This record gives sequence, C-alpha cells and structure tokens, in this order.
Amino acid sequence: MKRKDFLKEIASKGEKELKKDLSDLKDKLWNLNSQFIAGKTKNFQEISSVKKNIARIFTKLNSQEKK
Repeated sequence: MKRKDFLKEIASKGEKELKKDLSDLKDKLWNLNSQFIAGKTKNFQEISSVKKNIARIFTKLNSQEKK
C-alpha cells in the first residue's frame, strides 16, 4: 500500500480500529522477521514498510490522546 493511501486510511479510523491494525501489523512483522531469518524470503523492503506503518499508527494514536 502506498504511503498516501495508508495515511488516508488511518486518518479515517478510530482508536479501536487503529489498535487492531497495530496488532495485525506486529504479527505480520513477527512472521516476516521469522521468514527472513530462516532464509525463506529475501524481501527486506516489506519488513521496512511494515515497521514504518507501525510507527505511523503509533504517531496517530499519540496525536489522538493529546486532543
């Protein structure tokens, strides 16, 4: 998913949905890291993208808490 599309998607979601997405992305990151270490995948770019999306969700959640 492109960065702009992802930002639009998280902007329209509530806190519960964001926390669910965060949990899903953490699980995905765990699986990707496991596959990378085992040598089953060489797609490091996807791991990096998932990490960035996790950070974007954390940023959105923190900005919602301050309001």
